[in-house]
Amino acid sequence: MTTPSIRRGVRRRVSCVVVLVAVLVALACTGQPDGGHTLSVHAPGALVLSPDGATAYVTDQTDGLVRAVETATGREHLPVDAPFTDSLTIDHHGGRLFAFSRAAGAVAVIDPVQMTVAERISAQDPVAVAVAPDDTRAYVASSRGGTVTVVDMASGAAVDRPVGALPSDVVAAGRHVYVALAASRTIAVLTPDGVVTGTVRLPTSAVTEEDPVRLGVTPDETTLLTLDPVRGELYLVDPSTSTLLATLGAAAGASMLRMSADGRRAYVVATTTHEVAEIDVAARAQVATVPVGCTPGAIAEAPDGSALLATCTDQDEVSVVPR
Repeated sequence: MTTPSIRRGVRRRVSCVVVLVAVLVALACTGQPDGGHTLSVHAPGALVLSPDGATAYVTDQTDGLVRAVETATGREHLPVDAPFTDSLTIDHHGGRLFAFSRAAGAVAVIDPVQMTVAERISAQDPVAVAVAPDDTRAYVASSRGGTVTVVDMASGAAVDRPVGALPSDVVAAGRHVYVALAASRTIAVLTPDGVVTGTVRLPTSAVTEEDPVRLGVTPDETTLLTLDPVRGELYLVDPSTSTLLATLGAAAGASMLRMSADGRRAYVVATTTHEVAEIDVAARAQVATVPVGCTPGAIAEAPDGSALLATCTDQDEVSVVPR
């Protein structure tokens, strides 16, 4: 006959086992990758890194702020008020942050040292911002206006250049600026001062304004990368001839494309997985799948390639994954 004390002991042991199993399952499903850590950030959205990788700038999607967080310690500096911010861009020297919002119809230029808004650039329905490699110009793509606003960063002078219907993304290289056009499923090629000089044609696709192409380009402009979120494919194209160099499969839900600073690697985010695909651009192949421990939103690579950072859309944190 089992005594009451023995039964209580058995129940306690069973309860402990159940709790332990639940914890292990939770860690297996959402745990941080080995050697990584997380930064606590409220409602993280867009993400960029300072050129030295010491600071992560992250939008707070709930409170309408841009937060500055030290990547090594997680210490947060005083945030700046930037309501309705959809995305962030930073110049190559870390002297300016560009926070833009389609709802507000403007781009806020933020001083990342003082964390204050230094100026505002008017733009009709801004969807993307790119900065020239020498930081002399910024390019603001406006979807409804069908224009790119070219901003002289020294004088602040801005001029609107027509580029075609429904721009969805813009990237800048040394000799050209590339603008994805959702309506024609092409990419406009611009001079540094914003004049259209050519067109890159893409494979037939079902991309729309709601599911736009995302762009990346190597510094030498030999390879233009275009992410088709509808087909879940990444196209590598020679922009000088529109020649398709390679087509790589991307995971379902692929929605974001980011390049490393040296242009050797590209990263594709799939919102339906807890992973990021790493692409070797020269080899024209996927070489790794990086687990980030959460559903990734925005991503950024540390300047020295030592880590990959991803905002966790289902958690109040940024995942830092060593490479």
